[in-house]
Amino acid sequence: MSARTGDFAFRTPHSALVEYEPRLIEDAVFYAVLGRQEETAFRAERDHLYEIGDPEAREAGFHAFHAGWFERLGLGERLDEALREQPSVAANVARCLVASASSSGDEDAELFVSRESGLAGAPGRALLIRLKPETLTLPDRLRLLLRHELLHIADMLDPRFGYEPRLPSAAGPARERLLKDRYRVLWDAYIDGRLAVLGWAPASARAIRLGEFKRAFPMLGELTEMFFDRFFGATALRHAELVSFAVEPEAVLRHPLESHRESDGSAHAA
Repeated sequence: MSARTGDFAFRTPHSALVEYEPRLIEDAVFYAVLGRQEETAFRAERDHLYEIGDPEAREAGFHAFHAGWFERLGLGERLDEALREQPSVAANVARCLVASASSSGDEDAELFVSRESGLAGAPGRALLIRLKPETLTLPDRLRLLLRHELLHIADMLDPRFGYEPRLPSAAGPARERLLKDRYRVLWDAYIDGRLAVLGWAPASARAIRLGEFKRAFPMLGELTEMFFDRFFGATALRHAELVSFAVEPEAVLRHPLESHRESDGSAHAA
């Protein structure tokens, strides 16, 4: 985990589960007030804190000040909302830690499991979410990002999905990277397809995922879109199905119609 447990201190009044990295809160608040009517009041209040002589008391004062503005500006509301949309995540993790991401490509969510007990004696699962401070000030972008990432986590926690953290052994690093990329493409298509059904994905989601699918599986040729819809249009796939396709996509070309009929049945099974 990139940040120490002790670095996460602030909880919003609405959630005992979510803890924010203080530096993320400070940076997000700065982005949020910049150029707004509240900026003058924010800077005036903040400047008074420099008058506190004791270094520890001054630091605590800054943390409390930024946390108060974070709550006042409603910067934690989108995450609280996203967690309510995925109750299985909130029910099965002991902590949700929100840390700074250095770039948009680093914004994600990861699930960590320790041997220590968590809530109600459950395994000590912790959810780590990495976000750029600016993203917390962009509610529409943040909502899309969180819905996608938390559906990843919900799948991982769902025993029906049967998630395994490791893919089958590959013959060398290049093959391993290829399998990971293929698996990512398939899982992202499966996630965004379900979000699209709910009206929670942008209109461009299908085209973007189809483009990724074409690049990952060029061997499918004119059958590409048919097999893409096996994943984007699915309602209930398993981890093993994604792995099987990622490892040997050529297998579907031997009997494409049979594979398509089988996928229709498995993808929509209860």
